[in-house]
Amino acid sequence: MVALEGLEGLRRGRGLLGFSAGGDSVALFFLLLERGLPFDLAILDHGLRAQAQDEVAYARELGEKYQKRVHAKQVTLKGGNLEAQGRRERYKFFEDLIREFGYTHLILAHHFNDRLEWFLMQLAKGASLQTLLGFHALEPRQNYTLVRPLIYTLKSALLDYLHANNHRYFEDSTNQDTRFKRNLIRHSLATPFLNLGGASGLVRSFKALELEKHALYPPLDCLKLCGVFVFKVGGQPLYYVDSLLKRLGYVLSAKQRLELEQQGFNGVVGGYVVGCGGLVYVGKSVIFKPPIQRV
Repeated sequence: MVALEGLEGLRRGRGLLGFSAGGDSVALFFLLLERGLPFDLAILDHGLRAQAQDEVAYARELGEKYQKRVHAKQVTLKGGNLEAQGRRERYKFFEDLIREFGYTHLILAHHFNDRLEWFLMQLAKGASLQTLLGFHALEPRQNYTLVRPLIYTLKSALLDYLHANNHRYFEDSTNQDTRFKRNLIRHSLATPFLNLGGASGLVRSFKALELEKHALYPPLDCLKLCGVFVFKVGGQPLYYVDSLLKRLGYVLSAKQRLELEQQGFNGVVGGYVVGCGGLVYVGKSVIFKPPIQRV
């Protein structure tokens, strides 16, 4: 049986499952269903593959069969970084639904292989511990909690579960395209590394690093005054600024993190002003200006 993380809150609210009809989200759909947890589905067609229409149809089929509301939307991605565009559109879609329908949790099917891929990608960029570990089982956001129940489950275990129960799922052909950096890392490093064995040891290592991270970065004691968040930290303001902006729905890029550090945590990113002068201030740029530092 696949062990799921962070499900306690789902019994007291209603979740929105980010669904793609791929193996990960189909497995999570049935695992949540088996536990009797309340949730609906949201599926976004990025307009890049003809197969996506069949995936949306499958989501609707599951919704009708198991009495789940299915939210579906199609968008068109153009130009530059399609991965980044797709991510932004997905989260906007999910968060619009959360506000409209009052969902308390966003449930995503990221699994341990995803986490290892992220770790390797960030390791190559010179990242710190808080960035290397990336996403977590539970992440509080502004008006919901993001839940990743499969974060310590291997992809191979999900496939075993799907095949053992004859659950239908779709394969996304773009996952084989090594022009995307994530796929290149997956096929050349992460998957071969896991196939060498020792996956259980890797899981234990990640859990140990999680405990050390929580010791190094205690929970933020933050005040909100007139729409501005104010807090005091020691030598690691980047972690707390990054975490707070995620809660507010904005994800810093690697370039923005570097620029904030170089500017002494005084600047504007994504419509938010960050100011640092003893205390750290974070607020919407339309309502807040950082304190002027005179030299």
